[in-house]
Amino acid sequence: MREVVIEERQALGLSPTDPLDPYALADAHGIDIYGLGDLLAYGVSPEAFGHFTMGDSAAWSAALLPLGTARVIVENESHARVRRRSNIAHELGHFLLEHPFDNVILGEDHKRQFDAKQEKEATFMAGELLIPLAAAESMAFDGWDNARVAAAYGVSTQFAQMQMKGQRVRAERAARKYGFAFNP
Repeated sequence: MREVVIEERQALGLSPTDPLDPYALADAHGIDIYGLGDLLAYGVSPEAFGHFTMGDSAAWSAALLPLGTARVIVENESHARVRRRSNIAHELGHFLLEHPFDNVILGEDHKRQFDAKQEKEATFMAGELLIPLAAAESMAFDGWDNARVAAAYGVSTQFAQMQMKGQRVRAERAARKYGFAFNP
């Protein structure tokens, strides 16, 4: 999966450590992105819009949808920009891995149920798209904190922590093994 991310980043002219704009990647693949508010003109009820943007905005973030042979992403624009970027990267992960649309079902409680393996893969892809391994390694060994990583890569501090944790462990072990200073 990491190889797919490397190819996509190269196609956008990015180095292994450059920040990636997920909206630009979607555009490069011809994937239009719409906010829920954009869908009001197409029949989304004001009640549904209000539920997902004000009533229970945490209930839904984004979705990759088939539209004939095309793909579109609908996002919840009530979320913070950093979350929206990770949502779009996650949905692009599904697209880049060519996940089928036949695995989304509704359970008896009318809540969506997803293929856990595909969700894990899309989450991995989002992480690699937004903070690739090469960047995480470099920042970990340079002692960047989560706030600095988040600001540099346009993600939340929680997302930065998710991507940096393993590389920080490696940097700390290397510091102990080879006796150099490490300031996490």
